Amino acid sequence: MNLAVSEALANHGHHALVNAHEAAASNHERMAEAGVGDVDEHLNLAQWHRWCAVVEDQLADEADQRTPARRKTDT
Repeated sequence: MNLAVSEALANHGHHALVNAHEAAASNHERMAEAGVGDVDEHLNLAQWHRWCAVVEDQLADEADQRTPARRKTDT
């Protein structure tokens, strides 16, 4: 597998993880608001997922810069 393909796959994976972490955070927040289970734990997990989304978003931005196909469409 060449470098461009690897970077494109990493790029796709980081963007997918941003979305997954944001969805998980929202779900934990909804469960906390509904009073389901351990509310404090849901809030802690929501915060953790939000931070993970921030990190993955940064990694996605870096991957975007290194992925030639993305660079061409972003300009």
